[in-house]
Amino acid sequence: MTGLHLDFVVYPDPDDAASGIVSGAMLKGQGARPKLTFPDVYGAVTVSRAGKEIAERKPDPVLPLVTNFVRAVPYLIDGETETVLLSESANGFLFEPSGDDIFFSFFSGDAYEPEEYYIEHTSIPIAEFGEQVLAMGERLRDIIKVADPEFFERDEYSKTLVEFIDLGRKAFKTFKLEVERGLRIPL
Repeated sequence: MTGLHLDFVVYPDPDDAASGIVSGAMLKGQGARPKLTFPDVYGAVTVSRAGKEIAERKPDPVLPLVTNFVRAVPYLIDGETETVLLSESANGFLFEPSGDDIFFSFFSGDAYEPEEYYIEHTSIPIAEFGEQVLAMGERLRDIIKVADPEFFERDEYSKTLVEFIDLGRKAFKTFKLEVERGLRIPL
């Protein structure tokens, strides 16, 4: 265990970044549950170590943000480098596979020539990364179901979150079986 923990917060009011509610607390209904109107809900990925956030939160529309993280899981397992760019700022995440680890970076600027790193080349095992990211996707799916049960029927893009969770879980299950059986060759 690297001690690196990935999660996301939801901002009931996108203009009030201080009001971010951690996904697990939002799902459990701890405190007052604010009215969320998807797809207009903002959020931010949080990266922490030993319970302390190690990078500033950068708000972005939460559905595409978390969906893009989940989408990356099967590609990373296959050894491909992935980026997740925030849609409303010049920030992004870079994931570079190295053996059975991922080098995780959070940056400002261009993915090929970042201006600044908030987090640079921090290693996390693919198994930890995959489990945490897929759990993030499942929590967002469940938060949406509670906030607006018919949303997935109305919104085509939201269906991609569910599809990517399923694809990611299948790829992750195969990855874990290959590791258990000694069939996984480090990339």
